[in-house]
Amino acid sequence: MSKSRLRGSLVRLTIALCVGVAATAFSAFLSLYMVERGQGARISTVHRGLYGWWNARDSVTGAHWSNLQLMDTPLGTPLYEGELAPWEEPPPPPYPQAQYLRIGTLSVGWPRPVLAMRWTVTSLTRSFPVPAELDDGDTSIAYAAESALTGNRGGGPDETTLIWSGIAIDVVLFAAVVVGPIALARRCAKGQRPSWRTPTPQAASAAAR
Repeated sequence: MSKSRLRGSLVRLTIALCVGVAATAFSAFLSLYMVERGQGARISTVHRGLYGWWNARDSVTGAHWSNLQLMDTPLGTPLYEGELAPWEEPPPPPYPQAQYLRIGTLSVGWPRPVLAMRWTVTSLTRSFPVPAELDDGDTSIAYAAESALTGNRGGGPDETTLIWSGIAIDVVLFAAVVVGPIALARRCAKGQRPSWRTPTPQAASAAAR
């Protein structure tokens, strides 16, 4: 490969990655901005070691809500039960001495989550997130998006985390959407380009037969 072709490939790759990063960030913001209602949260229980949690989960395109509420009484025997995405997992103990420890987490991004925002509440003086065992409606995910954007409802998130695995997947996907058509168009254009090479004696002889 000549230097000029290599330089051109690097330029196209750089442009594609920049577009991928911009599209990933825009996708996360759009997913957050477009949330109006959820589909209705599903409540289950999960266990991590000696601690059990009520878990309410809801999702729409590009946004996922997970609400955890610590159960009052620790278990006598450690138990690991219930599937959670890495961004949903509760922090390790010890936990604050509170009757109502609630951890609500909203992730956004499409096709994979790229940003997780978390609210941690230790009393009922804050109404958001609601206790997970009661969070079976379709509004918590919308309230979380509103809080993240404007600071209303429960205020802004207490913790924000980038999900690097999701960022890598989304950036590569959006970059491929840019690189793929360009590469295909160049290949088609190259295939249709007329050739002005002088025919070899063998080719000329074969053509005259």
